Amino acid sequence: MSTNNQYRVQPLDANQLSHSRKLLTTKEVSGLTGFSTSFFEKGRLYGYGPNFLRIRGKVLYHFDALNRWLSEHECEPKGGANV
Repeated sequence: MSTNNQYRVQPLDANQLSHSRKLLTTKEVSGLTGFSTSFFEKGRLYGYGPNFLRIRGKVLYHFDALNRWLSEHECEPKGGANV
């Protein structure tokens, strides 16, 4: 039986970003990942989101830090009844 990778999350591509921006707002991160802005706002508070920058009150995410965070949450399928 072959492994079907069509549902596997692919790393984000910097070319998807307009003007190849390397710093992203919470809204942009939300749009790229499909998670709500509230997920990332709470993640900053409770420590479960990607690393971020806070500069003069503005929150920004490095594109590479977001990609790294997504990769850290990748899981291998285990199969069986507990899926």
